[in-house]
This record gives sequence, structure tokens and C-alpha cells, in this order.
Amino acid sequence: IEDVLRDRAEALGEGDRRAFVMTAARAQRRADRAAIAAAAALPLRDVDFDAGSIAVHGRRARAEVTMRYGITGVRGTFQSTRRMEFVNSGGSWQVATVRGARGRPPWEVGRFAVRRTRHFVVLAPRGAAAGDLAAALESGYRAMRSRLPLGRLRRRYLVIAAADPGQARALTSQIRGLRSLAAISDATINERGPARAVSSVVSLRLLVVYSAFARLGAEGQRRTIAHELTHAALAGSTSGRTPAWLVEGVAMYVSGDRRPPPPDAHLAPLSRPAAIAKLSGPAQARAYAASSAAAFAIVDRFGAGKLLALFDAFNAPDLRGPPGPKLAERALRRELGVGLADLE
Repeated sequence: IEDVLRDRAEALGEGDRRAFVMTAARAQRRADRAAIAAAAALPLRDVDFDAGSIAVHGRRARAEVTMRYGITGVRGTFQSTRRMEFVNSGGSWQVATVRGARGRPPWEVGRFAVRRTRHFVVLAPRGAAAGDLAAALESGYRAMRSRLPLGRLRRRYLVIAAADPGQARALTSQIRGLRSLAAISDATINERGPARAVSSVVSLRLLVVYSAFARLGAEGQRRTIAHELTHAALAGSTSGRTPAWLVEGVAMYVSGDRRPPPPDAHLAPLSRPAAIAKLSGPAQARAYAASSAAAFAIVDRFGAGKLLALFDAFNAPDLRGPPGPKLAERALRRELGVGLADLE
């Protein structure tokens, strides 16, 4: 089975359609033909399939396979976990099925054309106005670069433009509320220590929901890209304990997205790292508004430097405690001399 996966990865990386399809059983070959045809148009490198533990039951087997790959010209690798089943036919193993509706690699989701700019490699649906998207990306890069002293932009990023929320959902594994979002920053990181500081950024990409992004005006597109690039630039500085309202608030401040607070704004429920990612619809919109209002309130009263100092405080080992409202309260009092209730 490991030999089959190695052959499959090599064929995918080289765009060898026949060799790739021959690693699969007959029922899987139709899907494999579509996948390898889509992958052949992409500048893939360093493709690897890692099965980890393989459970074998007679002539059948199954495994959670981690698919890793790189994109030429973009730093780092990307990964996707697929549930694979195998069958032994005539003394040789073949891939019987590949399952999983979310977290799929781009070549399993659709066909993308490649466009390169100075700072981005863009995978866009065929027929999309990729030139307009590229211009918006570079505009957002310039705006972001001039406004954030903390963190550092990479020389080049991978951008995948999903045609619609359905494609975006297939490309991601955990993020909800994609119908109301135009773009997201998607990072895979390793953390260390009680402060859950980032030890390494394994992969980093931007995902644009093209159907929503195209409806924004030029200023909305620039602001959206600057927002997501803020997340990208701060990926290596964002502790796993940083409150969701602060993560989003900093990005909204840097991108110039100031919103009035909703009448029922409460920061405590938004003080866990994944709190906003779990929301959708009006609840998600209220959470973004509360985050923006909190960040701008801090800047108005204490200055932008204090907002970034608060952001960085969650990396401090001597700020003890698990993520949540109590930790946010301690960090606020340490850096600003106020608590959550005062900020609200």
C-alpha cells in the first residue's frame, strides 16, 4: 500500500495521467482522470502521500492519508487529509475510494488557471477576471505593507480563488460562515509551550470566494485583501490563546474597516480563539462589528502601539492561563490598565 501511494504521489507530481490512474481500482478511475487532468495545469512540486497507520482486513484496507504538496514559486508546503480505502485484486493493492467532502486539494475541487504577479501565485477558475483579482491583491499588499509595523509579509503567497462558497467549503476543513465572507487567510501552524506561541508556520495561503469578492467595489476589495494579509503577516506572531475579537480587530484596524458596535456587544463570548470562526450569518456580522469597535476604541484612547502590544502579550509565558475571558481580562489590565467591561 505504501508503494502504491508513493507511485501515486510521483505520478501526480509529474502529471503522468496513465500512471496515476493505474494506481486505482476501476470504480475510482473516473474521478482520478478528472483529478489528474486538473492537477496537470498546476505547478506542483514535492508531492508526498503519508498513510500513517494502515488498517488491513483481508483483501480490504483503509487509512487516513496526508497529502502534502508545494507550489513552485511559493514558500512552504500545503496539506490535505483524505480517507482512502484500498482493495487487493490479483495480488496487488489499488486505491478503491477517496473520501472526504472538506479540506480537499484544489485539483479535486475544480480546474484552475495559474496567474503570477509580483507577490502572488493565483489559482483562479477559468473565465474569471483574474487580472482584476491580481490588481486588487497587489493593491491590498501595498496598503498592508505601509500600515503594520508588527509582523512581516512574505515575498509571495498562494491565492486560491474559489468560484463560489461551495468550492470554498470543499477547500477548507473547519471554517464556517463562508457564504458571508469574500476571503480568508488559511494557515497551518505548529505551537509550543503553555503560551501556545507559534514555533513554525507550515503553510499559508489566501482563499478568495470569487462570487462574493467580485461584487465588492475597488475599495472593498482592497480592504478585504489588506485584512487577510494582516492575518497572514501575523500568523507567526499569533498565539493560540489570542482572543478572536483581538485577532479580527487588529486586521480590521489595519485595513481601515471601522464599524460601530452592535447594541448587544459583549467581548467575553468572543475571547476564545475560534469563537468567530464558529459563527455564521448575522451573529458573525455582529462579532466582526464588535471586534472592529474594540480595536478602534483601544487605538483612539491608547494608540496603535498599545493595540499591537496587547496582541503580542498573549505570547508571554508569564501571562498564565488557558484561552478565554479570564486570560483576556488579565492581558488587558497588564497592557492597558482596563478590563473587558471597561473596554465594552
